[in-house]
Amino acid sequence: MSFRHLLLPVAPELPLGNAFHEVLKIADSQSAKVTLISVIENLDELKEISQYSSKVLSLLGETTKTSHQALEKHAQLLKVKYPNIKFSVIVRLGIPFIEIIKAADEVQASMIVIDTHRQNKTQACQRGSTTRHLMRKSALPIWSSSSHQSPIRQIAVAVDVASPEQTTFNEKILSLALEVCTFTGAELILLHAWHTDLTEFFRKWGNYRDLDVDLISKEIRLERVERMKSLLALHTDSPVRQQIKILEGEAKTVIPRFVMEKSIDMVIMGTLSRTGIAGFLMGNTAESMLNKLTCSVLTLKPDAFHSPVLDRK
Repeated sequence: MSFRHLLLPVAPELPLGNAFHEVLKIADSQSAKVTLISVIENLDELKEISQYSSKVLSLLGETTKTSHQALEKHAQLLKVKYPNIKFSVIVRLGIPFIEIIKAADEVQASMIVIDTHRQNKTQACQRGSTTRHLMRKSALPIWSSSSHQSPIRQIAVAVDVASPEQTTFNEKILSLALEVCTFTGAELILLHAWHTDLTEFFRKWGNYRDLDVDLISKEIRLERVERMKSLLALHTDSPVRQQIKILEGEAKTVIPRFVMEKSIDMVIMGTLSRTGIAGFLMGNTAESMLNKLTCSVLTLKPDAFHSPVLDRK
């Protein structure tokens, strides 16, 4: 179950905003575990010096203690509102995204939930570097909450049905999306964006008439619609309202536009680059879309993905 144990990175000195509450409602309904984590960063030099100075060691200890107490206070306040959740807290020293991924592995979290709000960012992308690193390098689903989260009523689920090889991953994405829709009562909109780069090629080199190219395009579109229907056919008994939407154009352009025009509350999508090259763990299309989406985003990886952060252990 995707919501059995949530890891929430928080800043202990700041109040918890509304961004977390939609997912905490789900966790409460499932009597789930929630671990609050705070990472104290930029203290690597102090950690080294602490081997030679008891004062520095004491300072590190005091900083950790203060952060731990602040997290405990957050947990106590949340417990009043969400009595069915079992809360715990963790304080780590180091680089935030690395420590978050390691901690998630240690406590066997099922999802990482992070508030995307950055007060110094007013444009579309509200996702800081820690969120981006987590989306690239964590094997767990990442729920990136909008700072202006309203009740989730519509969820757009972006899938790539261009290749049958993506079917297993698409099924994983859809399964998680249906789970979220079930808990929130949201409508699911299964999205696929497509365009054919071969149109001009056919016209120039293949001696195809416009009518021929249009027929080929129509056949491709119908085939992709059928693949989307096949995905949903596995869930005909689901109470979730479902619809299929085909968008024509590049995904990185037409999907964010659709999300904005329809006031979609959440987008769920995969983020693994097809190259599979270390350092390029999030595809260019997903990266570009994240630059334009202001709603909450839930990203996930295929089952075969392994975090490069954990390879350092």
